[in-house]
Amino acid sequence: MDTEALRKMAVAAHGEAWRLLDKPDRSQAETAAMIAAAHKSHALWAEAGTFIEDQRGTWLVARAYLEAGLAEPALEFARRTMELTARHEKDLADFDRAFAKEIAARAWALAGNRERALKHHKDARMLGNRIADDGDRAEFFRQFDGGPWFGLSEDDRAG
Repeated sequence: MDTEALRKMAVAAHGEAWRLLDKPDRSQAETAAMIAAAHKSHALWAEAGTFIEDQRGTWLVARAYLEAGLAEPALEFARRTMELTARHEKDLADFDRAFAKEIAARAWALAGNRERALKHHKDARMLGNRIADDGDRAEFFRQFDGGPWFGLSEDDRAG
């Protein structure tokens, strides 16, 4: 299959994963489909993309597991996101670095490790404030300030 066809399929799978991520009343079948779509998008981008799509796709898989309430795979993919971000830090966008910390914070919160969650949350907020583009920064904080935070209160997150 040619690269352009793979890219179109990756974009479609990415869109489907986000459609289901944004759906407030997902069924169990839709939750499974959300995870599958995130994995499919990531796998297709692995063939047709670069390290940027790999990092972002890994983040998306972590987010899908997070939204499903599955701590172990969410942590696994959050760690992978952090590793890819560290490996390619200078070549990634400023929002990629902020979102990497955000997904780590949420995954640790889901896993019940408040201390690690709060440390990553603080780092994510700091990196979010450094996002140069106003639109990118606004989108980061739109997502960052929303849920789920798995027991971290607004007071916890404000400090």
